[in-house]
Amino acid sequence: MLKSVKRILLIIVIVLVITAGQATAAVYKVLPGDSLWKISVSHGITIKQLIDINQLRSTSLIPGQLLQVPDPKNTYTVRAGDTMWKIAARLEISMPKLMAANPQLLQFNYIWPGLQLNIPLKPNAYVVGVFPLKKGTYQHYVNDYADGRGWTPDGQVVRKHEGIDIYAALGTPVYSVLDGTIIRYGWNEYGGWRLTIQADPSTAFYYAHLSGYAEGLFKGSTVKKGQLIGYVGRTGYGPVGTEGQFVPHLHFSIYSTSNWSSINPYTYLTWWEIE
Repeated sequence: MLKSVKRILLIIVIVLVITAGQATAAVYKVLPGDSLWKISVSHGITIKQLIDINQLRSTSLIPGQLLQVPDPKNTYTVRAGDTMWKIAARLEISMPKLMAANPQLLQFNYIWPGLQLNIPLKPNAYVVGVFPLKKGTYQHYVNDYADGRGWTPDGQVVRKHEGIDIYAALGTPVYSVLDGTIIRYGWNEYGGWRLTIQADPSTAFYYAHLSGYAEGLFKGSTVKKGQLIGYVGRTGYGPVGTEGQFVPHLHFSIYSTSNWSSINPYTYLTWWEIE
C-alpha cells in the first residue's frame, strides 16, 4: 500500500514539474478548412516552426486535432489602421526586432485587422547578449525549463530541468552570450564537459554537454561576447568520458550567483535570437 502511494505521489510530481515548463504554450483546435500555412500565419510563426513544435510527420490536418501554438500573451492582434511602425512604437520595440520576430510575413507592409503578430518579450537584464549558436545551425527549441529530468548520480530521481536544451549537430560551434570570466571548467557528472562563465557579481551562464572546448580556454580566463568557446556534444550523465546518453544539444542555463538558483533563460534566448 505504501509503495502504491509513493508511486502515485511520484507521478503527480512528474506531471507538475513537466507542466510548469510549458507555461508559454497554448493549444489550438484545428477547424475545417485550416492549413498549416493559415495556422502559422495566424499565430506568428513559420510553417517549419509549427511542424517542429508539434513533431508533425505529415502536413495533413484533421478537424479537432490539437496543436501547440505560442501563448496569446506573447502576441498582438492587429487593429484597423495599424502599421508595423505604429505597432513597434506603441509596444516600444524596434522595427528590426518586430520584423525578425515575424518571419511568417512575406511583406511587412501588408498586415490586416485580426492578424496575430509575435511580440518579442524583452528580458529585464542583459538585453545586449548574443544567441549562443549561429543562425541556421540549430533546430527550433521550446521552453523546457522546469521539465522533469530523471537521471542523478544516485539513480532515477525526479528533478527540475534548470535550463533550455538547444538541439544541433554534433560539433556545432558554441559562442559566449556576453563578456565574462570562466569560473568552472572541466567535467561535471550532469553536464559532461561544461563551462560556467560569470558575467558580473550576480549572474553566471552555464554551457553543458559540450564535445570539446575552443583552444586557449581555462579556468580564470576571460572571454568576449560572441567568442567561440566550445562545440555541441552529448557528454554527461556519468563519470568522466560518458557520452551518448542523449542526442547532441547545448544545455544553456542562467544562475544567480548569490545562492546558485537557476533563472529561466527562455526570454533571454528568444530576445537574443532575433537580434
